[in-house]
Amino acid sequence: MNDTNHDFQKQSRVYLLLVYAVCFGLGGAALLTKNETGNPVYGFLQRIFTAVPILAALAARRITHDKGRWNFSLRVWKRPGLWAFCAFCPGLLIALGAAVFFIEFPEKYSGVFDYGALTALTGVSGSGVMAVHTPIVFWAAAAAISAIFIPIQLLELGEEIGWREYLFPRQIEQFGIHKAVLLNSFLWGIAHLPLIYFGFNYSAANPGAPWSNMAMMMLMCLAVGVICCYVTAVSGNAMFAAIVHGVVNIIGEIPVFLSLRQENSLLGPNPTGLIGMAGLILCAMVLFTRLGKIKNRLIADPGEQIVAHGKCGCGRS
Repeated sequence: MNDTNHDFQKQSRVYLLLVYAVCFGLGGAALLTKNETGNPVYGFLQRIFTAVPILAALAARRITHDKGRWNFSLRVWKRPGLWAFCAFCPGLLIALGAAVFFIEFPEKYSGVFDYGALTALTGVSGSGVMAVHTPIVFWAAAAAISAIFIPIQLLELGEEIGWREYLFPRQIEQFGIHKAVLLNSFLWGIAHLPLIYFGFNYSAANPGAPWSNMAMMMLMCLAVGVICCYVTAVSGNAMFAAIVHGVVNIIGEIPVFLSLRQENSLLGPNPTGLIGMAGLILCAMVLFTRLGKIKNRLIADPGEQIVAHGKCGCGRS
């Protein structure tokens, strides 16, 4: 093993150790502090989860004396086609997944959007419902809002700078781009498991919960992770992954608030369920098959450009 590869391995291990220490450390503490009035440690983990990866990346850089460049820029307008894909494709696929779910299970569809319950997730109290007379118009509006809701996309940089900007290019150097994409997405999913164990994103009434919920979350992270890795590699810019991530998190919360019981099952309607995420899975499969044909623009070290296994060039254009 050459010195450069050893450095990438060390940087990756330090990053993962820091992320998992926080996520599973707090998850373990939450098991000991659960009471009838709630779980303050679990609530704390929810609040800081998005910030943990970027803080771990900053700490890993300092610990390993890593002065490599940052693969990140806000200038996404330089790639309008890629921006449009990231901003609209995930949202439209999630809308399609929700539509298929409600067609398959029409008895679960309420016909109204409980936006009061949705805003309550952000801590904003309020109530209100809106009748959905024309679903196509409703979902088109939801997709458009998700595409341009920049604050949430910037928030998701907390995760994407850690997982896709920092860890991913180092994994490419060690394993090649195909294995790196799968490994990065899998490890990203693992980090979510303490949250899912305590009921995040899913109904505790699901068969086999919380283990079935955790398994389904792993599948979703694999699908979304592949998409995020692909757009990061092809652009050399983790901001595109943050756009995908933000869109998924915004529009992905809507379907359940169109349902009667407002519970996320293992099938849907949110993209955390199998039917809800079906479009994202298909998209991820298509992009994964194209990895060997793309020009990989990620850089893990100053002056050194990563060459993906396959028909992949290097450098920036």
